Amino acid sequence: MTRRARRGCALAAGLVVAASAGLPTAVAADPVEFTISAAAITESSGLARDTNSRVYWTANDSGGVASVYALARDGSLKATVQYRAKPVDVEAVAMSDSRLYVGDIGDNGATRDFVTVYAFDFPVPRDQTVSYQAYDFSYPDGPHDAETLLVDGRGRIYIVTKEAAGGIYAAPAQPSRQRVNRLQRVGDAPSYVTDGVFMPDQQAIALRTYLSVEMLAANGYAPIARAPLPLQPQGESLTVSLDGTSLLAGSEGAGSKVYRVEIPTEGDNAPTGGASPPSSTSPGASPSPSPSGRTGGEVTDEDPNAGRSRAGTWSALGLAAVVALVAGIVVAVARKR
Repeated sequence: MTRRARRGCALAAGLVVAASAGLPTAVAADPVEFTISAAAITESSGLARDTNSRVYWTANDSGGVASVYALARDGSLKATVQYRAKPVDVEAVAMSDSRLYVGDIGDNGATRDFVTVYAFDFPVPRDQTVSYQAYDFSYPDGPHDAETLLVDGRGRIYIVTKEAAGGIYAAPAQPSRQRVNRLQRVGDAPSYVTDGVFMPDQQAIALRTYLSVEMLAANGYAPIARAPLPLQPQGESLTVSLDGTSLLAGSEGAGSKVYRVEIPTEGDNAPTGGASPPSSTSPGASPSPSPSGRTGGEVTDEDPNAGRSRAGTWSALGLAAVVALVAGIVVAVARKR
């Protein structure tokens, strides 16, 4: 996401916070699970729990140094793991069994010929440079922007697009590292999904937007339950807690807070989708000239003010359309400058 687009998002989020400042609060706000305090992590986009190493993995948004970060349970930085690739726009991380996946799937301008998912087997949370495997994917209906990478218990990859009419796209069960793999649209998604995760029992998928979380059936993608999320500056991460009892919802930004939220159950209800301003084209997200390297080089070496309450979020949902409109105008003006 470009700097101008981020400014538009920040303004949109600010408008919601300002407008909801005088709203009644709930009896209890969602507690802050931890704060990401590491100076190196300023755009946390995606969270993945690693039950083997008992850490959470995250990555910074957009390009830059190809790295993933291991976070201890208190949010402190435990390790930085680098890989020798040149990602265009990293937006997501996912974990399945003993494999970590990094989704270079952002495409604000919808111009990329293909997107790439990097995979790391048995990631160890220590400072190191590791080898990787790369899988390239193209959409059957043209480029899409996406921020959500899902991997089921069998290791099958899914990408959820971030659009008004979002879609769920499945990769081949056995993707090739020698060619670009064609994705298949298998279901509809809420508007502007920014992250998601398969639930541990593999029976449901949790998808988040900037304002809410929606549970879908893993088989057929029918909606099961919805609930609002705490207001965050730019909420773009969601995972299951290490103890498996809750969801964790995070945001971009320096010193960002990660909230523990209840898993929505059948009967819970909230509006589908979320307000999101249209993103401007990322300078780096241009069509790639050739597929990614298939294999990387070998290794060379409770807060009382915990955000806004859910009651505030419910009321803020009524402002979503206005916020999206204003943010769209902001970004449009920024594009002309």
